[in-house]
Amino acid sequence: MVAVAMVAILAAVAMPNYREHVLRSQITDATQALADARAAMEQHYLNQRSYTNGPCATAMVVGTFTVTCPTTPTAETYQITATGSQVTAGFTFAIDHHGTHQTLALPAGWGSVPAGGHPCWIGRKDQAC
Repeated sequence: MVAVAMVAILAAVAMPNYREHVLRSQITDATQALADARAAMEQHYLNQRSYTNGPCATAMVVGTFTVTCPTTPTAETYQITATGSQVTAGFTFAIDHHGTHQTLALPAGWGSVPAGGHPCWIGRKDQAC
């Protein structure tokens, strides 16, 4: 009986940590997809001298994140966002033509995001970038 109680206590402690670890690994899907999308946009700019009609015009799904441009890219500017769904619902990350990383939204329990976004990609509950 004591052994069963010990296993139950260990499971109660380990499961939340495991879930957070899995969630943090899924966040890297978003940040990697944003970096890849930015590289594709920059390659398009090198070829066309404009971001207009670049590859972010088409949304793509990476893991549990949808990566898209929320506004139409102009000749000189763009912003790409990764918006979470399912277990990553509530997360929104962005990158722009300057390479500025931003966290635009976080789910409950992960803290708050200031107006205009947090100036990095938050990947931990303690809001470490």
